[in-house]
Amino acid sequence: MGAQDVGTGALDLLVEGGLFYALPLFGISLLLVVEGRKRIPLTIGLVGFVLGFGLVGELYPLLSDSLPVGEQGFRLLAAVLIAGISVSVAEMAMRFLAAGLVYIVITNLIASGQRFDIDLEGDAFLSGVLTLIAFFLSFGFRRLIPALMAGLVGTLGMMLSVYIMLGWPVERLNGVDAPDAYLAFIGMLVSAYLQWKHLQRKRERDEEPEVEKEYIF
Repeated sequence: MGAQDVGTGALDLLVEGGLFYALPLFGISLLLVVEGRKRIPLTIGLVGFVLGFGLVGELYPLLSDSLPVGEQGFRLLAAVLIAGISVSVAEMAMRFLAAGLVYIVITNLIASGQRFDIDLEGDAFLSGVLTLIAFFLSFGFRRLIPALMAGLVGTLGMMLSVYIMLGWPVERLNGVDAPDAYLAFIGMLVSAYLQWKHLQRKRERDEEPEVEKEYIF
């Protein structure tokens, strides 16, 4: 059973579940869109747990003779393991993505400097400035990437749940058969704005001085 079969099996499981899976998926995805930068590890872990619990049942008949636990125990252990791996892989992927974006920006700055005969690497002062830019970019991207990823995943999850509820073909979201999946990038930008506004409101509340309450007896 390859990775494509596993993905197809998970999608079939969601489609066959109908509203039973679509409604919780919509709720989790909406939470991810609104405040996903805080919820993405929990959401990814939950998705990994659910998919792991639903999919590893096909492996149990092949391993049942050598396992000391029953099918439900095997499903539970495998789901917990897959959830933990999913969170770790997602966090690592976001770190690598942030580092990759920093690398792209810095290399483009160096290339741009060379066009104007500015040696950003050889000059000690400019090299220090470049290092500071890389540091702040790395810090900024590591805060921005989770919000963008949460918005993208959350939007796709909401679209998938709506397609399931309306009985539309979910294959339209594969990015190949139809352009529907690319609408998720618009949702990603909207999500980033909503998360930024939510963060701003939280900061404003935290900075407000406590006012002594007046009680009316």
